[in-house]
Amino acid sequence: MNVRTEVTEHGVAHVLLCRTRKRNALDRATIEQLRDAVAGLATRSDVRVVVVRGQDGVFCAGADIGDWAAPSPQEAAVLSQLGQDTFDALADLPVPTVAVIEGCALGGGLELALACDLRISTSDAVLGLPELGLGNLPSWGGTARLVDVAGLGVTRHLLLSGELVDGARAAALLVVTSAHPQDGLDAAVEATVSRLLAAEPHALALSKRVLRELRSESSLEAALAAYTAGLESSRARKQAFLESRRTSRAARAAASTAEAS
Repeated sequence: MNVRTEVTEHGVAHVLLCRTRKRNALDRATIEQLRDAVAGLATRSDVRVVVVRGQDGVFCAGADIGDWAAPSPQEAAVLSQLGQDTFDALADLPVPTVAVIEGCALGGGLELALACDLRISTSDAVLGLPELGLGNLPSWGGTARLVDVAGLGVTRHLLLSGELVDGARAAALLVVTSAHPQDGLDAAVEATVSRLLAAEPHALALSKRVLRELRSESSLEAALAAYTAGLESSRARKQAFLESRRTSRAARAAASTAEAS
């Protein structure tokens, strides 16, 4: 399983991405498992807070490029809608949700974090929306959500420039709620969860309902992301990215072999 869920006796649901060999990248199977996990949590009356985290110190490297390298128009549309529906379901949970960001939250990984109510990051985590460099658009609601949390100016800069920022800079830009040294991350998460648990649950649910009515939405995002995924220029950029990654892995393996001998 690429997604594991555990609910504590205090009503804290921990949703863990554990596709570590791919830096918790979101392929179709992982998104489907995340969708099912969220649907299961939505039916539980004992869940009061949801914490989303990545295993082995990496939150999420984004969408799995392998799924997006050369999809048919139909496949691209399905992947776009699947991710958007899953992240919408996470955002619509009646309980508060917290993303714990370590390592990186890139592209679809940042979109996942933005679907949570709060984002707590390490100061040195790397965040951003590099999709345009690969010929794609964010496809899972991240553009509208980033406008909501950080404003149009920050969204325009991060989306159009593709700049990657560290957690400390992301906190200054309001992309994340707070940023902390690695050794202070767990304490910060625990303090936040404790504050959420101290609130009256019904009032929290009503607050989320009010906030849901105020959020931005873009019906074009998924459709345009699916369209750009089918462009030849987009496919060429993603294939070049995958080839570069394969070359880097081969070089590292050769260097390790040489050192061993």
